[in-house]
Amino acid sequence: MIALTLAAGCSRPADDPAPSARPRLRLWHTFNPAETAVLNQTLTAWTGPEVESSMAPFGLGLAILRRDLEHGRDCPDLVRVDATWLPGLVRDQLLAPAPAEIAGQRDFLPEAVELATVNGTLHGLPQAMDGLAILYHQEAVAGHAWPPATMDALIETARALTKSGRYGLGLRVDGYWFVPFLRAWAPGLLFRDDDDQASEPLRLGIETPEAATALARFAALFGEDGIAPPPSPPDNVDSDEIRRFRAGELVAVVNGPWAVAGLTGGDTRGIAVAALPDAPRGGHNWAVPRCARQPREAFALALFLTAPERQADWARRLGVIPTTAAGLAGSDAFVQSFHRALAQARPLARHPITPALFDDLSPAVAAVASGNATPAEALAGVARSWRRLLENQGFAVVPGAPATPGAPATPGAPAAQEPTP
Repeated sequence: MIALTLAAGCSRPADDPAPSARPRLRLWHTFNPAETAVLNQTLTAWTGPEVESSMAPFGLGLAILRRDLEHGRDCPDLVRVDATWLPGLVRDQLLAPAPAEIAGQRDFLPEAVELATVNGTLHGLPQAMDGLAILYHQEAVAGHAWPPATMDALIETARALTKSGRYGLGLRVDGYWFVPFLRAWAPGLLFRDDDDQASEPLRLGIETPEAATALARFAALFGEDGIAPPPSPPDNVDSDEIRRFRAGELVAVVNGPWAVAGLTGGDTRGIAVAALPDAPRGGHNWAVPRCARQPREAFALALFLTAPERQADWARRLGVIPTTAAGLAGSDAFVQSFHRALAQARPLARHPITPALFDDLSPAVAAVASGNATPAEALAGVARSWRRLLENQGFAVVPGAPATPGAPATPGAPAAQEPTP
């Protein structure tokens, strides 16, 4: 726990209790260490109740947060929630709606509001927008077809940029990183025969022959004969990518705004951002749990943290993409270019099942990349798990074509976004 004391010298009404007499305001988040350091510094200017801040690893964050909110013990007052977590937490009535008079004090961007809204109701104040894009060394791509308009064009150029001691593209062996390739070369995660008709039963995109071929092609991108370095051990993924990119051993990397500070060391000169074809887009929101002891103060803290001048400061220091029009206008050209790149990305399905899809997809992608399973074997296991998950939620799932090795890679025709079940 980190306790942050109020800045000295702040005036307050005579009948207002001293800061030390107020209950602490509990803030829960999944920021990385660099973001946490900036958060702690930012909170020194907060003049409300003393803030007790706790951090959880993002990969375990939803499970930890859900447990705490369901039990109601040591309930946080303000939480940072990934946009894909929001529908499930709202469905289970664990988050309070954001009062209109609170949200109306910020000029939130429409795409940020979309990711904080469930069933027409705002359930948080948008904190940041994110998603996958291509960060690259501008000088290294000079003379090549750039930026790439399609996934195949990206791979072709990355192959041309790959030479001894240098790879054209940095990738993660992860289900989220596989999504753009699955969208580009197959029908995506989930699809319907008619995506305009919600009554149509769902099909699993990973059960199609194209999905198996897409995974085989993705796995082949890594290593000596590929365009991306061999996968790093889980504990070294970030540090290896940072080292290689800063040294110029990676011309470009697929990553999100959260990685900018590490990859650039705060110096973005010579570094630019391009849209990643078929990329996923997401974001984070400040939300107040229904079990919060101090909801009024929590929403006040959320307003403080989303003030345009603070969003612009975070953008300049960390590469975080603001959610307010004024915050974006106050950020630098690099962050604004990242925002433009993500405008072409598409959100994942806004449904409670979405986070759980990656619990099975990511290990399957890793198994294929390491040679421990064929694409057909790995995706068959994912399909069984997803089918149970969907059917337990009451959805009709039509059997898809079985994934078979060696199927031709016929590009799919993805919908405007992943269909909402």
